[in-house]
Order: sequence, then C-alpha cells, then structure tokens
Amino acid sequence: MSPIRKVFLFFIILLLIGLFIFSAFKNQMAKNALLADEKIIGQQQRQIADLQAAIEELKRPKNGVRYNGQLYVEGTRLLNHTGDPIQLRGMSSHGIMWFPEFTNYRAVASTRDHGANVFRIAMYTDPEKGYASYPEESEKALYMALENTLGADMYAIIDWHVLKDEDPNLYVSEAMDFFQEVSAKYAHEPGVIYEICNEPNGNTTWEDIKNYAHQVIPIIRKNAPNAIILVGTPNHCTDIEEAADDPLPYDNILYTYHFYTGYDRGGYRKSLSYALERNIPVFISEWGLSYEENTKSIDYGKAREFISFLNKNGVGWVNWSLCNKDEEHSAIHSTSESLSGWSEEDLTESGLFVFEMMARKE
Repeated sequence: MSPIRKVFLFFIILLLIGLFIFSAFKNQMAKNALLADEKIIGQQQRQIADLQAAIEELKRPKNGVRYNGQLYVEGTRLLNHTGDPIQLRGMSSHGIMWFPEFTNYRAVASTRDHGANVFRIAMYTDPEKGYASYPEESEKALYMALENTLGADMYAIIDWHVLKDEDPNLYVSEAMDFFQEVSAKYAHEPGVIYEICNEPNGNTTWEDIKNYAHQVIPIIRKNAPNAIILVGTPNHCTDIEEAADDPLPYDNILYTYHFYTGYDRGGYRKSLSYALERNIPVFISEWGLSYEENTKSIDYGKAREFISFLNKNGVGWVNWSLCNKDEEHSAIHSTSESLSGWSEEDLTESGLFVFEMMARKE
C-alpha cells in the first residue's frame, strides 16, 4: 500500500472514531437532558402536590379538631391546644335509639358545612328505649355516631342522657362501666368530650350530683386525664348557682345550663352571670326553640338575645335537635326524607334559625 493510501486510511479511521465519540457524547447529552427533564418534572410535581396540600389546609375549617387539638379550661374560657379561645357551636342528635339515621356521616358533616364544630350524641339511659334496657344496641348506635363525628373533624359530646330517671345515681354502676369502656377506647382522642349526666331533675340535689360525679369522673380521668367533662346541674340544668357556690375539685370541668325559649323569662342572664362572675366555666349542652306559653309562636328575638349573650361571653352551645320529629325543636321538617345536605325547604323555621346562628361570626 502506497504511503498516500496509508495516510488516507489513517484519516478515515480517525474520522470514524471521531464520529463514534461524537455520537456517544451526543447520546449521553440526550440522556443527561432527559434525566434533567425528569428531575425538573419530578420537582414540579412535588411543588404542585405541596401547593394542593396547602390549598386543602387553607380550605379546612379552623374550628375543627385537627386545627384546635386537645381543649382545656382556664378560668371561664375553653381554649385550644395553643391557648387560643374556642367557642363550640353545633347540634345535638335526638335519642340515638329513636333517630339514628340523622347521625350518619353526611348528616353530621352537613352541620359542619354550616359552621358547626361539635355534635352531641344523646344516648338515653332510662329503661324505655335507653342504655338501662338496651346496652349493646345503645353502644353500637353511639359508636357509629361518634366515629362519624370524629371523621367529620368535629368535637363529639358523649351524652349520658339522664331524663326520666331523674337522679343519675339510679344507674351509677352502669355509668361507671360505660365510661370506663368508652374512655379507655378513646383515651388519646382529643375530639371526645364526656357529658356525665344530662338533666338531673325531680328531687335530685347538687349533693346527689356531686356524689355521682365523684364516682364517675375519676374513672374517666384515669383513662383520659385531659378530657373535657360536662357536669349537669339540678332542675333540668337550670340551677347552676348551686354548682357555682360549691364546685367540684377537678380541672377541665364545664357546668351545663339548659335553655328553652318558651320557658325562660330572662333568668339565664342572672344564672349564667352569677356563675361566670365566680369564675365558674359553663356550657350550654342543650337549648331549644319552643312555643311561648299558651301560643303556637316562637320568640326568635329572645333566642337572638340568648345567643348574643353566649357569643359575648365565649360560652359554647348545642341546639336540640337534628331530627325530623314533629315538634317545634326539630331542625328538619317531619315530611322531609333527606338525611343530609338539606335545602331550605327541608329545614323548619327553627332549623333555618339555628343554622344561621351556627354560621355567624361574632
């Protein structure tokens, strides 16, 4: 082979090697670019996910359990886990053995969508259709309502609904067993509030209630030491002055007061002011709209004044009741077949008023 041909062949080989190196370099650059693009896409996807999570957090109500955590009592105020005041507002079920369908998740969440952050679960205790005769059925209904409420990011009040039995001591052993079970099951759940006796009445005295409370409260405290506990007061929870003069020796206690427009003549101001002035924390675990004496009319002006008083003093409240029973207290028309997401046509006049009160910001 001539020297010229050798030189030519050498340059051809060099060219091929160069082309191969260039092609390999180009491929590697493409791979690097693809990896860079994938990295950028991954970063963008993470940023979008973070942004979506932030948007969902902003949309989440600031009055629920996730935001406020474990509540505690300081003076007359109920505070969240960061020490900021919180006012609980919401609905009570009717007796869960009578109207369990209105404790479904979407029903409870519908009240939340109107501003509620608490739901009270009324478990009657008397033999007619209550825990005394139907303990297993009552517990099943209660746990379902409780899980639905917590799932809706709302505080849940477990209401041991004393009424016809008058004196909570009548079923104190049953109460001790029940609160032992439920407080152990939900020991670390900040959203659970315990109402140990709904409406002591008849001849039941504050001494009787204290005797009962001293047996039940330590059981709850052993399992859930920081839980909020509601304690009923004599005469259907209207004689709160007696509790104010002789309070229980426990922390995180709220004393309950009940109010119905048709039976009240303005006495709530005197009674509640008496307690608050003595640094006694109160909670309205039940209030309702009822007909004025000898009429079929409800005094909504009186109800507005009552709610305004509560809002001014930071006192929480629960309205009776979320059901379609044919009575003036009910939020839902007896003819309505809707179990959640109610329209204005589904709600009674009372229901419209209460939903408005839940939504108000004061």
